[in-house]
Amino acid sequence: MYEQFGVQVDNTHHRATFRLFLPDNAQCPEQYIRGGEHKIASVGVVGTFQGWDFNNPLALTGSGFVDPADNKRKGTVYEATTRHLEPGFYEYKYLVTFQNTERRLIGDPCARYGGTQNQNSAFLIGGHSYQVPSYKHKRRPLRDLVIYELMIDDFTANLDFPNECPVARIQHRLQDLKDLGINAIEFMPWMTNMRSDVDGINGYSWGYDPIQYFSVAHRYTDDPRDESKKLSHLKELIKACHELDIQVILDVVLNHADAADPSRGFPYYWLYEEPSESPYVGQFAQAAFYRDLDYDNQCTFEYIRDALIYWIDEFGIDGLRFDNTLGLYDPNDPHDGLPEIIQAVQAHLETKGETNFPLILEHSWDYGAIDVVNRVHATACWLDPFRSLSGGYLRDSQIEAPIMRMLNSGSDFASGCPITYVENHDHKRFACIAGGREDWFRMQPYLIALFTSAGAPLLFNGQEFGADNDMPEDGPGRVIPRPLDWKWLQSDEGLKVNDLFRKLIKIRHEHPALRTSNFYPSQWEDSWTLPNESGFGIHRDKNLVIFHRWNEHEKLYIALNFGDQLQRVHFEVPFDGPWTNLLSGAVVKAENGLISTAVTSNWGAIYWAPVKS
Repeated sequence: MYEQFGVQVDNTHHRATFRLFLPDNAQCPEQYIRGGEHKIASVGVVGTFQGWDFNNPLALTGSGFVDPADNKRKGTVYEATTRHLEPGFYEYKYLVTFQNTERRLIGDPCARYGGTQNQNSAFLIGGHSYQVPSYKHKRRPLRDLVIYELMIDDFTANLDFPNECPVARIQHRLQDLKDLGINAIEFMPWMTNMRSDVDGINGYSWGYDPIQYFSVAHRYTDDPRDESKKLSHLKELIKACHELDIQVILDVVLNHADAADPSRGFPYYWLYEEPSESPYVGQFAQAAFYRDLDYDNQCTFEYIRDALIYWIDEFGIDGLRFDNTLGLYDPNDPHDGLPEIIQAVQAHLETKGETNFPLILEHSWDYGAIDVVNRVHATACWLDPFRSLSGGYLRDSQIEAPIMRMLNSGSDFASGCPITYVENHDHKRFACIAGGREDWFRMQPYLIALFTSAGAPLLFNGQEFGADNDMPEDGPGRVIPRPLDWKWLQSDEGLKVNDLFRKLIKIRHEHPALRTSNFYPSQWEDSWTLPNESGFGIHRDKNLVIFHRWNEHEKLYIALNFGDQLQRVHFEVPFDGPWTNLLSGAVVKAENGLISTAVTSNWGAIYWAPVKS
């Protein structure tokens, strides 16, 4: 429904039609159970198309709106059409007068474009039209992906293509990511946010302060050479990813929206005379940031659902990552919020015949997130204990028994799987915990663990060359620019880290058993500090772990040495071999059912053999 609102452009006659919708629970009682009347007396629109003439706004006329999806009259749509306009990029805002005579300039909640300043909304007349071609490759299951988390500003800041917008610059690095072994990119939010149109450090944002859910941040698609391309740049980036068989996952923030003074922030908050009466805003589950979205109200759900479908259908994305779903999920409400959103997206994908489209949750930073994945039938969750435990052990130079549950990362999922990582945008760089890039070797056993555990491993941009531009875990120094220094990739340490990632990703792609959830020993008590009688498990004092992964065609045995001393290991295998160490290329045969080998410090071994028929 909401995809019908915003600005509809008629490029045949070079006119724009503004359509602003407000729900009405008197006309449709199930629209919202909490919230009041908007108390709008009149709506006009001003902008560059009429010279920002506040004395003569283009007046919008209100009429009842019937949703064609269910034939229900759901509220009022305010509508007006411009005169003939010359081709170009036009900015605008609604000039709303309320019953108490207060006037506000408010953005468009369904705008497709962010403006250049003052959180204006925008539209294109005669703009470049581009449809994303159908994905020619068959999407892989999530467990087969190696994901690269990409922050557009930081990734592109030092790429020397000054006449290209950020999303166009990314294309110049896609082949490098493909060569690394990446087959999915998770883009941090590209929607218009509170600071999208502000220059410099004051305009920097990770994107988790959204204000418009159908709109891309202006600076990401701003092309100084050709303003008519705008959104087509983003579509061309997605096409370029698809041509390299790289799937595109979009990070979306659905639990809150930002709002400050009436000219800034989430429009559906300020379109009510008393903003606290907005049915779109109000605490639903666990409040955390900004203005929470109220999923007890159907209008909020429909607005968000339609925005997600817009990105799926119009841009051809291949997956969604839902940020901070603690604000979307009420364990006492089995229907509203997250469960209803997941169900609606899945139903839409089914109508399109779309498969292997992951719906990924960032929920609690513990194993409890798995239960929510199972309850709402999502595809996966970010499994943060993999990061937090790895970082703690690396910092203390000492592993502990809970590492066994961490490595058994596929455990407890009904049908989904985890996203595993040792580093992401939200936390300290792993190389910093190791002591800096010069101590990159201390990260090695943890990276081997990452790529030999179940789930879809994720790298944060710059991790592939050991970036160690530090970040505090909290406070004002967190969300600031950290441009990637691409020169680090050519440094001695950067090349070594990059080579290790390439090797591990290649091993993972070539050995499907590593992408199953099969793991032994699957049960391990925290009080156990020595390997079992077969040689598997943790040897705490030696900083050793040995575990087994397999499928019907192959068996792999992984030995990891997290300490700074060479260690000898012995573990049982079902046949003599030969067994190939995939990390070194060395071949051994078992003696008396045992592989006995030495594992150097801060390193590991991955012994592999096919299953004999």
